[in-house]
Amino acid sequence: MDDAVALLIGHGSKLEIQKKMIERLAESVKNRGVFADVFYAFMNVNRPTIREAMTEIVKKGYRKVIAIPVFLSEGVHTTEDIPSELGLKSGQREGIVDFNGAKVKVLYARTIGFDERIADILVERGKEAVGTSKEFSR
Repeated sequence: MDDAVALLIGHGSKLEIQKKMIERLAESVKNRGVFADVFYAFMNVNRPTIREAMTEIVKKGYRKVIAIPVFLSEGVHTTEDIPSELGLKSGQREGIVDFNGAKVKVLYARTIGFDERIADILVERGKEAVGTSKEFSR
């Protein structure tokens, strides 16, 4: 995957904290050294948009993109909107798309989905909440 870039795609929000989380995730993924580079984009509200990020990717000379939705489960955005913004046809998980005159190989990853590691995090968050509660910690 050393010639492919990752494009993390978040939902977007008026709350700045959501944008910052996606930025931090992108930096953390980049630090793992798996991809040639890591970019991020948002489905709505925030910038860069998916098209803006793809423009930047193409401008930097990359032609292989692994688009990774940072969504817990499938929904309209992940099954219809994001693939469309990436230039993929409905139901398509990969393809060669023409983006600003460049042929770009796009591979669209699954959503996070069910994962036991998420259950572990949820248990941890529940314990943290109890530890900070005046009512539950008695």
